[in-house]
Amino acid sequence: METVKVYSPVNDENIKKNLDGSPIWKKAYTAEEFAEAKKGNSVMYEYLIKFDGLKPVQVTDTKKLVD
Repeated sequence: METVKVYSPVNDENIKKNLDGSPIWKKAYTAEEFAEAKKGNSVMYEYLIKFDGLKPVQVTDTKKLVD
């Protein structure tokens, strides 16, 4: 398994209950895309998510990032 930082302007407080169906995936960005994605959003959320291949299996941490 691999832990990946995923960034999104969407705050999903219930992400642990429905990881696959979370609304963050509609606007999810990788670390490489973060700088560009942040330009249009004053608040971003960082989710540490464990993946088994391409399947997200567990959220280990969340942080609110503010300009």
